[in-house]
Amino acid sequence: MQLRPEHKALKDGRTIFLTRVKPVDVPKRLLQPASNNKKLGGGFFIVARGKWRGVPLYTLTLEERATCSSDCKQWAACFGNNMRFTQRVDHRDPEALQARLETELDEMLRMYRKVLLRLHVLGDFFSVEYTQFWRRMLDKHPGLLIFGFTHWPRASPIGQAVGALNDEDRVWIRFSDQGGPMSANVDGFGIRCPEQTGQTKSCLTCGICWSTTEPVAFKKH
Repeated sequence: MQLRPEHKALKDGRTIFLTRVKPVDVPKRLLQPASNNKKLGGGFFIVARGKWRGVPLYTLTLEERATCSSDCKQWAACFGNNMRFTQRVDHRDPEALQARLETELDEMLRMYRKVLLRLHVLGDFFSVEYTQFWRRMLDKHPGLLIFGFTHWPRASPIGQAVGALNDEDRVWIRFSDQGGPMSANVDGFGIRCPEQTGQTKSCLTCGICWSTTEPVAFKKH
């Protein structure tokens, strides 16, 4: 759904579903299994294909626009506009958010040898400090794996911090709508998303986004 330029959510830089933004201490868990997301897991949460086969996939969802670059080409057409029932985690107390995430990661990585996180189903890296938090978590937990997307320009301070996270063994964060290697482009050039074209059931049965630095192309949601 494309919002009109005068829409309050665009002016305020917020989601249109404000009641679905929950304080850090409200959700039972911030990190949710991919089985809760049709595209990512479709009822399952264990990676079924590729180098991370057998690894559980969990997700983190923040508030769209409030954590994102206003230069995002999907600012008005964010797929969060269609996600009325999705719970977003409030990022406005970053210390509390990071402390809760670290606790959950500690517990999760005592349970599993490896864990894959999808950052972020909605939202983005909202500060350099928050991005560096993930660097610390990667250093703390050798079994932590990450994939996701960012609309921050590569040359921006946050974009540079995200780029520094990327590691073809453990971290795959693609730069959205910017073209070139390690990018993800809406209605643009790249390998067509196999899940969107019906070639595979979900991200769990695909793995393209964490397997090649070639651009990946997505249909507009």
